[in-house]
Amino acid sequence: MPDNDNIGSTSAVYNDVTRDNIAPLFKDIRDIISRAKFVAIDTEFTGLVLSNASRLFRFNTAEWVTRATDMKEKYKAMANIARTHALLSLGVSVYSRRHVSVPGSFNVNNFNFTLQAQNSHLINPSSVSFLARNGFDLTRQAAKGIRFFSSPNPDPVVVKTEEINEEGRMIREIFLDLVRLRKPLVIHNGLFDLVYLYQSFFGPLPDTYESFVYDLHEMFPGGIYDTKVIVEGADPTTASFLAYAYHKSERIQKRRALADEPALDIRLRNRLKDESPKPSEPQPAGASSKSGTQRYCSDFAVRGHCKLDQKCPLSHDINFILDCQEREEGATGDSAIGTSGATIPNKPASAAKRKRDSDDPSEGKPKRKASESALDVTGVSSVLSSTVLENGVGNDGMLSSEKQAVSDADTNTSNDADDTDSTDDTDDTSTSSEGIDAPALNPSIEAMYHTAAYDAFMTGYVFASCQMLLPEKLGQYKNKVYLMGRSGTPLLIKASMYATNSITYRQTMDRVVKAEKKVLNGPETSTSETKPLPGAATSDQN
Repeated sequence: MPDNDNIGSTSAVYNDVTRDNIAPLFKDIRDIISRAKFVAIDTEFTGLVLSNASRLFRFNTAEWVTRATDMKEKYKAMANIARTHALLSLGVSVYSRRHVSVPGSFNVNNFNFTLQAQNSHLINPSSVSFLARNGFDLTRQAAKGIRFFSSPNPDPVVVKTEEINEEGRMIREIFLDLVRLRKPLVIHNGLFDLVYLYQSFFGPLPDTYESFVYDLHEMFPGGIYDTKVIVEGADPTTASFLAYAYHKSERIQKRRALADEPALDIRLRNRLKDESPKPSEPQPAGASSKSGTQRYCSDFAVRGHCKLDQKCPLSHDINFILDCQEREEGATGDSAIGTSGATIPNKPASAAKRKRDSDDPSEGKPKRKASESALDVTGVSSVLSSTVLENGVGNDGMLSSEKQAVSDADTNTSNDADDTDSTDDTDDTSTSSEGIDAPALNPSIEAMYHTAAYDAFMTGYVFASCQMLLPEKLGQYKNKVYLMGRSGTPLLIKASMYATNSITYRQTMDRVVKAEKKVLNGPETSTSETKPLPGAATSDQN
């Protein structure tokens, strides 16, 4: 058995893209996306619920219940939220094949787009509070965010400031490249991500969820895969929040590699070169000291959060939790999804049910924490486990914007803060393991787990691991998206015979089709030979 101290310690390199450098990086980003085998995404935004809105707005609060069990009501509420709130950042992790003949061999490029919607929009107080606690720099977002107008119809608003027009055009084209790609789009508990992205960059959300689902089916013919659905379907007994699933997947891949079994071989590409002035480099955080604590928080181990948050005296370190679980269970074999096979030790009998019923704002991306060894704050070097850093385009260059290990906190996580299913009794929510010390967490390291780019990378890694370990079963999870509060009943992304594409889809797909050949084959290719995408409108449909 390999030394657990070296397991699950992959660092992530990502390109921090702002209004200052999107122009020089624009072409390279699109070229990289065009070569992808699949793309994983994550977003942060200003709210998941409407709370205590001013009476001046005269909102019918019955139409804003995002936890509604009826899908029509749920979609209407989610659409209302996305129409009135805004994206703060978009993480894109591009997985491209490195060696065609070697399964699981990928080059990975990660991008974190800091955004600033120019439409007036609402901000949920709990979301802002969560962002502040986790180091999100709203001042920097206001000063450096890529400016865009949400809900293009079919073209975005044009203003007198040409820089704003150009920034909005570029970020929208990057999103539309994901549509043109026709390859799998990977999310983790990402229905809200899809709703926000549609509203922000594709066009006004359809009035009905049937049309929305129909549109998604046509927009992404390669399929939408939700890793939360995959993890829970493959192993219902284990935790399924993103950081936990990632670190378990990473551990098993390293063990497979050490045993000379087929395993993921991922090369993290270095940052793209940009011609802007380079800022001073922050120093990597020092090694974390041992706290001597030998107990971890069971609430966090099950759901990825606890209501005590950073005040919790118990460990929230993912690798420490996994070490304890493996030691206590005595299990080092592979589980159904290729992890260690360890289940949650000393878990109450109802824990699995509470996990599924926790209305997964709490369960999903938010409130993840990890050991300091799991991340290189500078993002410049990474090599542990089977993932290594490899020079990419402009390998002698760095991004012009500052490394923001703490800037892009996961806005989605504000949803988790509302879950009250945890307990204050730390003795009842902890598990101990003799002989294993829990490392003290470094706040800046923890904050890195709330960047959209790193969440996207982790999501893609889990999917790549499942591709290797569940090759014949993965297809059964295609186009199934996790529904908060209804984990046993995912949303099926399919074209119903009783629905049709929305007007937005028919208008916007014209733009997508016209640029397809230019994106994939170069600007010299005539668009007259472009083959229309499924369901695309022709010129007489406008």
